[in-house]
Amino acid sequence: MSQYLLIERIKVQNANAVSGFTWGFPAITHFLGFSHNLSRKLELSSDLSNINLAGCAVIAHEQHIHAYKDGSNTRFSQNKINHYLSSTTPANMRKTPPVIEEAKMNLTVSLLIPVEGYLGGLEEELIRFINDASQTQRLAGGTVLSIKNIELIDLAEEENQRSLRRKLLPGFVLQDRSAYLAEQFSSLQKTNPETELLDAWFDFVALKQVARPECDLIDKHLAALASQSEKFTELNEIWLEHKTLPYTQEAIPQELVSYFANQQESANAKILEQWQSYLTPSTKTNANWEYVKKPQTGYLVPLMTGYKAISQVFPAGEIDGARDAETELVFTEAVHSIGEWQSVHHLKKEEQWQASVWNYTYEEGWYLCQQSTVKQKEPQTEPVSDDVYY
Repeated sequence: MSQYLLIERIKVQNANAVSGFTWGFPAITHFLGFSHNLSRKLELSSDLSNINLAGCAVIAHEQHIHAYKDGSNTRFSQNKINHYLSSTTPANMRKTPPVIEEAKMNLTVSLLIPVEGYLGGLEEELIRFINDASQTQRLAGGTVLSIKNIELIDLAEEENQRSLRRKLLPGFVLQDRSAYLAEQFSSLQKTNPETELLDAWFDFVALKQVARPECDLIDKHLAALASQSEKFTELNEIWLEHKTLPYTQEAIPQELVSYFANQQESANAKILEQWQSYLTPSTKTNANWEYVKKPQTGYLVPLMTGYKAISQVFPAGEIDGARDAETELVFTEAVHSIGEWQSVHHLKKEEQWQASVWNYTYEEGWYLCQQSTVKQKEPQTEPVSDDVYY
């Protein structure tokens, strides 16, 4: 597949900024729903019914969340609609509706959508159809204000790939990094079998700090030894490598413990005192707070990637209050994983563009959005879902 439909720089107003229990950008389900709805409209077209739009890649250019800072907290802006008359209120009385906080945002995104099927000279008609249909749809609950350009691109040509990168810069493509989550969960379980998947997810999402006992004298002591004798160079390197990791008493290298144990008679008393405090800190030990690095590098973000069924599938019309009486219904909860914003200039091959396309997948009650490079999940590495809390 090398034919793609580029919907370039879609300006959206008042889009949803909350997905599941994360906020800041619409869920990937919104964008797949947008392209899927376009594909369904194509099926109803007499001339373009053989054309199918298979998933989409999401490239973000700009975003503005309707929020403000209240001290250290971020609060969403609130809109209060006008008073209105109600049949339940006395005559000439106006009813005041409640204020409901809504998370809204303005954003500019581009969608790259694979095109399946034989066009047969209908390229211009397809572009006109997509332009008209896109303007009348909502994207992530927001209103489409404008679209800069819509065109068909053959990414089998290297020149077209370079042209696409230039058009989309500055822009960041959303990549699925659920494999990072599975890897971190497996790593944590090796040291603590009781670790939950939510703990691994928070390692990517939460801003964590850890206290490290003061060790400036130890730094200077080991650095001086390394500069005077090569046999202490390795010891200093072990110390420096240890300091790149979050502080825990269990992580202190045994080589350092053995070295200072043999220096009780000859080393400076203040250095030994600081080492003892570093080895077994107390509540009175002076310490410095350090940020804990995320398990992987990159612009990593929490991401809602679909839904998990939490009930059986009910026949159409059995559940009161359903959207319609013609479709089967199942109750679900949000599924969360990890994503990465990657600059489009990194995508230099057609295979990389193909791997950036999100598609629907279904397996045993999991309704997920995944990319082609993501392997099917194993039972112990399922994405984080709300049921983790129960």
